Amino acid sequence: MAEPQSVKCADTISDVHIDTTTPSPDEISQRIEQLDAHTIATVLTQAAQIHPEVMSMVDDAIRVIREREQNHIVGFDHHSKSIWKMINVTHRSERDDVADHIFDTIKSIVDQCGPHTHPQTRFNGLSALCKIGKTIVLSSDSLMSEEVQNQFADDMSLMSGMLDIASRMTMDEMREIRENESSPEALWPRLQELKELSQKEDIDLGIDQVLEELEYDVFGYEEDESESEENDGDKD
Repeated sequence: MAEPQSVKCADTISDVHIDTTTPSPDEISQRIEQLDAHTIATVLTQAAQIHPEVMSMVDDAIRVIREREQNHIVGFDHHSKSIWKMINVTHRSERDDVADHIFDTIKSIVDQCGPHTHPQTRFNGLSALCKIGKTIVLSSDSLMSEEVQNQFADDMSLMSGMLDIASRMTMDEMREIRENESSPEALWPRLQELKELSQKEDIDLGIDQVLEELEYDVFGYEEDESESEENDGDKD
């Protein structure tokens, strides 16, 4: 009587498919590390198209990243202070090294001020770039400083960085910047001061365009509406 039960048990086990070929998470990770970013993106895109659960995992990962960005405030004062010290105190680096450091700093700040970051992070980034601009404008007491000024007047990378951050701000963020003119951290008066200093020192950093961008909700919609009315008039 015992033999049939034993045979039945053996048949049951043999029917179970155990996949022993699947690599461990560590092995998978090691293989992925051998791929470049473009290949990883391509493979992941294909996997998401074939397997809906992979697309869900991608969406979950994006949500987690955005929540982390929105809940984390980044400060950039150390960057602006470092550049001020490099130009005004250290005087040890070559001119190209100083300019490259400023370019890299601007890019780093802008990259951390995306549309999904905390509003205060974008404010801090724009404020830091304003301080860097002021340092460039007022630091004209050496050949190195003058060279840096000329490079940024020609390159307009500071203006581009400020415009990038401003374009990612909501209308409420821009309005709050304009309306705050008295608190210690007020940015609007400092931007206007930077514009005046640039004109006085004859160094065009493009601050006019930054101020215009921050006033878009005041003037932009009016222009859009007037264009719409003109178009309606043409149709009549």
